[in-house]
Formats: sequence, C-alpha cells, structure tokens
Amino acid sequence: MKLKKNFHPRMFGFAGFSGSGKTTLIEKLIKAMSRYHIGYIKHDAHKFQMDHPGKDTHRQYQAGAEVVFINDSDHFNLQVRGESFTLEKEYFKDCDLVFVEGHKYSDHAKFLFLDSEGQALKEYQEGKLTNVQAFILENMDQSRPEDKPSFHRDDIEGLMKFIRSHIDASVKSVELYGLILAGGESSRMGRDKSLLNYHGLPQTEHLYKMAKDMNLPSFISCKSQQVDRLGLSHLPVISDRFSGFGPLGGILSAMATYPNKAWLVMACDLPLLTTETLNELILARDPLKQATAYFNQERKQFEPLFAIYEPGIYSRMLHFLGEGVSCPQKVLFNSSVNTLPLTTQGRLQNVNTPEDRIEVLKILETESL
Repeated sequence: MKLKKNFHPRMFGFAGFSGSGKTTLIEKLIKAMSRYHIGYIKHDAHKFQMDHPGKDTHRQYQAGAEVVFINDSDHFNLQVRGESFTLEKEYFKDCDLVFVEGHKYSDHAKFLFLDSEGQALKEYQEGKLTNVQAFILENMDQSRPEDKPSFHRDDIEGLMKFIRSHIDASVKSVELYGLILAGGESSRMGRDKSLLNYHGLPQTEHLYKMAKDMNLPSFISCKSQQVDRLGLSHLPVISDRFSGFGPLGGILSAMATYPNKAWLVMACDLPLLTTETLNELILARDPLKQATAYFNQERKQFEPLFAIYEPGIYSRMLHFLGEGVSCPQKVLFNSSVNTLPLTTQGRLQNVNTPEDRIEVLKILETESL
C-alpha cells in the first residue's frame, strides 16, 4: 500500500534499502526527541507476527479473526487483517509528528538513505522516489546530488535541527482566526446576551473590535436567521452549518468553512475579557496540541468557550457529535490539550442572568474610577 501524503501534517519518512541503518537512526531520534509525542509506522516487506505462535491472540488471528486486540494497564496492540487499515489517523492524530520507516514509493516527505551500491540514488534520479527532503549518508564522501541537504547517519543533532525547522514552519503556517459565539438562546437572561452593552457597544461588536485592534481576523458565529435581528449584517458572519448543537456546532461550522485555520473562540457572555487576557491566551498557544485552554482546578473543568482550537481537533469533534455528544468540555477532556492554570478567573466570569449582569456592571464601574 502507499501511505497518503496528507496522512499527518508532520510526517517524516526514512527510506532506503535494507541494511542502510534506518531503524537504528529512528530509534536514536525518538530517544533524543522525547519531548514530542512521536508515532512510528513501519512497512515490512516480509510477513510478520505480532504475537508468538501458541499465544491466545496468535491463535485467534490464525483461526480467521479479522481484528485482534489485546491490552493491559499500560498499552495495547491491534492487528487488522488486510493490506491497509482505516483507523490509522484515529491512532496517530494525537502525535506531534510521525516517523515512517519504509514506504519509500509513497509521496510523503522523506529522508533518503544512500547505499554504497548506489541503488537508492539511481531510483531517485529516475524519479521513482519523490518528495525527498535530504539525504542520509554512511560517509560524507559518498556521491550525492548537491541540491538538497546531506547528513551523516550519526549526526543526530543536525537531523533534529532540520526536523524542528520543518515543525516550526508547519505550525506557523496555521493562521489564527477569532470566533465570537453569539448564537445562544439567552433564556436565563431574558434578553439576547450578544446585544448587551457594557463598553459602549453591543457585546458582540465590542469583542469583534477588540480582536480587530489586535489584528486577529474574526467572525461572528450565529444562526442565519439571527443576522438581521442582531444587526450583524455589517460584520463577517459564519452561519451555523451544524444546527442544534450549541457552541460545538458554531465551532464546527467555522472549521468547516476555513478548515486550515486555528480558532480562538470567545463567548459573547464574557464582558470582562480584556486585550491583555486575549493576548495571554494567544502567547500560550501550542499549535502542536489540539487545543489550548484554561483549566479551573477548583471546579475540575476546562473553559471551553475561551480557548484556541487547532485544525487537528475537527475530526475528533465530528466523532463525538456522531456519538451524540455536543459538549465542548467533553471533547477537551478527551483531546490533546495545552492546559493553562486559570489565573485570570475573574476575567472569565460568565454573565447568564440579570443578577450576574448587575454584578459585572458594578465591577466595571469600580474599574473605571
């Protein structure tokens, strides 16, 4: 099988002929780059066994089971009959990067090991090996093209620096957008929370202006029938494409509209948000995670409606929605999250009732003195 080029946004192949040192080098890199969550995929040209003959899993697989799974308290193994498997992204999407050994004829980015016989170089020059980023050499006197970097196979530091530069370029290319959630029912408030005035403007427009002043491209999230009623026609709006699923539907709609963007989500019922609070969250963003969010240690909860969601969490949200779960909190608890201690709790105070609003107006009045 050929591994898809877009299997993972940060995938690095190690391709070459048998005996070139691929496995040893990958092992050294995984140890040296232990701060990252690294996935590993190997294509074995020979038949293999995941378990020893006579063991239960081996016996059931030999008996004809299509899928064999075994786990203990620390890990699990999965064996699926057939040449390809459909759950690969499910297991690897939480990884910061993925190393691939073999699959040399697939079109993903790869390091090419040049053997002393020149077989790999010949296939490269014939165009059989594509998307080669750099060459790995047994000795630096080997003949190789000069149009790409070359590394000795023991140059772990040099290879790590090269890989990190690609990681940095990958995460920096994911632009951050703002999403102001204004589509709620506001049933406890008795009036639309997005129209409440705390800072001289309706709250939705205030948040939009705050984001615009920070050069953060932003959109208002609401139902299509709310645009005119809320007076939002002069602002960029993303109408719900996932209706009836609350805030999660709004976030999914934004991600479906701009699938390669990250989203800083702001609920319209957070009138104490400041530019400083927004900037703090932006500076703490970790694009290698699926989200960056504050965690309320006292309540043991994330703050899902003032958080940054990366593109990689989209499929996870869809999975939860398919299971009947539309709570962003539960999605975060089951995702890879850059968790921030909640030191700005007062700034994330929700205003859901008239009593909450009176309390916040008193705080704002005191701050203005």
